[in-house]
Amino acid sequence: MRSLRICMCEGGNEIMKLDIVIAGVGGQGNILASEVLAQCAMDKGYNVLSTETKGAAQRGGSVVSHLRISDSDIYAPLVPVGQADILLGFEPLEAMRNAKLLNSKGKFIINQEPVQTVLSNMGADVYPPLSELEAAVKAVCPHGYFVNATQAAKELGSTLLTNVIMLGAFSKVTDIFTPEVILAKLLSLVNEKFHEDDKAAFAAGQKLV
Repeated sequence: MRSLRICMCEGGNEIMKLDIVIAGVGGQGNILASEVLAQCAMDKGYNVLSTETKGAAQRGGSVVSHLRISDSDIYAPLVPVGQADILLGFEPLEAMRNAKLLNSKGKFIINQEPVQTVLSNMGADVYPPLSELEAAVKAVCPHGYFVNATQAAKELGSTLLTNVIMLGAFSKVTDIFTPEVILAKLLSLVNEKFHEDDKAAFAAGQKLV
C-alpha cells in the first residue's frame, strides 16, 4: 500500500517526499514513535526534518509531531495544511484537530480511545461523540483506519504499549520501510527488558489494519 509521493522537480527529475503527522496527548509516546521513524529514514540516507508542538500540559496536553522525509532538500519542519501523507492519531480528538494537514489522497490510522480534556473532566466542556470525530476526519480524507490501539495494549498488559501498536499498524500502510526495519530500530532505542512486550505489541498493531 503506497504512501509516499513521487513529485517532478523543475529539471524533470523525480523526487520522493513523505510527510507524517503524529497527533496525541502527553504521555502517549508519540515522540518516541517519531524518533523511530526519523532514524529509519536517516539510516536509508534520506533527508529528514522533524519537530514537535506541545500544549501547556506536559502530560495530558496536546503533542503533535511533524516528520518530513525526502531524497531532496526540505526547507521547513512543519507539514503544511493539506500535505501530510500519513496521519497517526494516538487520540481521536487530537487527530480530528490535525486532520486538515492531510492531503485528500493520504491515509490515517486513528486510535479510537479518547483521553478526556481538562475542561471535559471539569464539566466545563463536552467531549465530542466518536462518530462526529470520525466523520470530520473522513470529510478531509476518506482513506484510513480507525483502530482501538489502547484496548489492544490493555490486553497485552499495559496502555504504555499503545505507541508500539500504532507503529505496527503504520508498518502496514507504507512501503518506505519494512516492518522488520521499524521494529529493529524501536528495539535499539528502548531497554532490553521491554523487548518481548514491544515485539508482541508491534505484531498486534499489524493485525489491526
